[in-house]
Amino acid sequence: MFLHSENAKRRIFVKRYSLLLFLITSLVLSACSGDEPEKEVVAETPPKEDVKKEETKQSKIDHLKNISLEVTEESLIGLEPGSMMGDLSYEKDIEDIGFNTPELDLQLKNKLPVKLDELAKETDDLETIKKGLVYMLASPHYKEIIGNANAYEPHFEEPYLPDPTKAEGEEETKTSERAIILLDASSSMLQQAGGSVKMEIAKDAVKSFAKTIGQSSEVSLVVYGHKGSDSDADKVVSCTGIEEVYPMGKYEKEDFHGAVHSFESKGWTPLASAIQKAGEISGGYDGNTTIYIVSDGAETCDGDPIQASKDLIAKNADSSVNIIGFDVDSKTENQLKAVAEAGNGEYFKANNPEELKNTIQYEWLPSTLDLAFAFTMAPDGWDMVEEYKSADKYPLELWTVGRKEAHRLIDAAAIMSENGWITDEQYSELRDWGFERSEAMKELHYAMSKTNREKADTESKEIRQRVDEWTDKMKELKKERGDTW
Repeated sequence: MFLHSENAKRRIFVKRYSLLLFLITSLVLSACSGDEPEKEVVAETPPKEDVKKEETKQSKIDHLKNISLEVTEESLIGLEPGSMMGDLSYEKDIEDIGFNTPELDLQLKNKLPVKLDELAKETDDLETIKKGLVYMLASPHYKEIIGNANAYEPHFEEPYLPDPTKAEGEEETKTSERAIILLDASSSMLQQAGGSVKMEIAKDAVKSFAKTIGQSSEVSLVVYGHKGSDSDADKVVSCTGIEEVYPMGKYEKEDFHGAVHSFESKGWTPLASAIQKAGEISGGYDGNTTIYIVSDGAETCDGDPIQASKDLIAKNADSSVNIIGFDVDSKTENQLKAVAEAGNGEYFKANNPEELKNTIQYEWLPSTLDLAFAFTMAPDGWDMVEEYKSADKYPLELWTVGRKEAHRLIDAAAIMSENGWITDEQYSELRDWGFERSEAMKELHYAMSKTNREKADTESKEIRQRVDEWTDKMKELKKERGDTW
């Protein structure tokens, strides 16, 4: 009985111990299962590698933020050249292709997909894509073109109008039927006068003078001293190199200017031979011929210019030899005075560019009657057409490069679309944006051309006003003298 009781007690103890063990195990398992939510929260935090990739991706497009998509002078001047357009030359960029659609350069077309793929991986924002395309494909020449367009100034010839007061008390002279201009192009004309090369000053003065006298006279231009050099070895070549670069005939502006710019100062001073050449030219015509010489030096080729002048007049008493000594010393001046006197002409001294201009303007015009034609010195319709071409030159270049750039942007968008890097809707918007950008370039071109043409119109009106004022004053003076037109 006792034994049975002990066994019963032992069984109860085992049961209670097993129950206690179960409870403890359950509590431990419950505590462990309570940690699970914390593990889930940690798992939701992005790995450091993903965060770093996102930051790197963002940094790659940070440089696009400052790119302007506006089409204005200011924005285009500040636009950096496209990163893929380094090989595009100015000449190629401004090449006019008419109404043809610009084709993407083959080399660029091959390189572009890689960069476009990178751009698409970096962003899907449409504005950022636009900036990325401009960053890659913008023309590198906007700054130069717009700078040149804004620097435009009209280039009309200034009219050489005689001082109207000189008509007072002076007798009318017979109009010269022909005029021969002898221009000294010896090496001494390479020296400076008034901050400019004497040869360039003389050329400008001669061009304007020829246009004026060319209204009533045939014109010839003879140049000397432009052959060889001023070395002893080239003396013979230089002293015999007298050339009629503009044959006697009607004044034609483009041809005469071409003749004036066809030579440079180089050699010796064959003044006597140049006068002889003028004598030969004038000897072939009936009527009077006036010779106008612009020189800065005396004879250096062993000739006798005084005798040459006498000989010319002996053959044609109606002719005359007039000379302007441009920035000469006293010895040279004495010789040139003697040459003019021997040629029944006058000598004038010009010590600086302004005096040279004034001497030609006031002293060498054939007659007051001839000067009545000076109204033609104001720009006419053809002059305006030519000037408008100059005014439009750089604005047209802007339109050309802008149109080509816009088509590069559209072609780039097409490549992205074909490869599935952008949606059809994005491609449609990018294409429309490209055409809108091209149209904006055209409008900017129109605005810049208008500005430049207005500059030309203003300058033309000012010149015509000066000519008209001179004409009115001249008429009044002649009326006071009792002259009739």
